[in-house]
Amino acid sequence: MRSKVAQHIQDETPQEVRIFVRQYTDIVVRISEIMHEKGYTQKDLAVKMNKKPSEINKWLKGNHNLTLKTLAKLEAELGEPLIYTTREHTHA
Repeated sequence: MRSKVAQHIQDETPQEVRIFVRQYTDIVVRISEIMHEKGYTQKDLAVKMNKKPSEINKWLKGNHNLTLKTLAKLEAELGEPLIYTTREHTHA
């Protein structure tokens, strides 16, 4: 059971913040899974992306906002999709 304080914090957290945290977490987990599958370290990925290992660390710790451009570069270097989107077409 959640404490009343935790429930209050969750109730007061804007929906967009909850969505951001969920999506960022999903992306970081996906990156980590691919790195593990390929046997990459953060240093390996940093070299491939011409970045400092500390920047990769910030991305994977959630201390830096990933841009779509960065996500595209990560997908290219990892050779795997990170984000899946769906399109729904409604017909009137």
